[in-house]
Amino acid sequence: MKSKDNSKRNIIQWTAFVIVILSLVIRIALFVSGIAQDLEYSTINAITWTGFTIGIILILVSYLFPKKT
Repeated sequence: MKSKDNSKRNIIQWTAFVIVILSLVIRIALFVSGIAQDLEYSTINAITWTGFTIGIILILVSYLFPKKT
């Protein structure tokens, strides 16, 4: 059984994925809990777009590391 190889590239890509998913989960949690009613809609959008931006930047940075096969 071959063990998984955790290269820097894979770790950074998974981190980016988790950040994007967490930003969307936070948005849903704020809407479901009712806290979003007290916040401006631009604040909710800023949370989502910040998560997307950080995720995209991390994905681009991950391609600087060589892929291990």
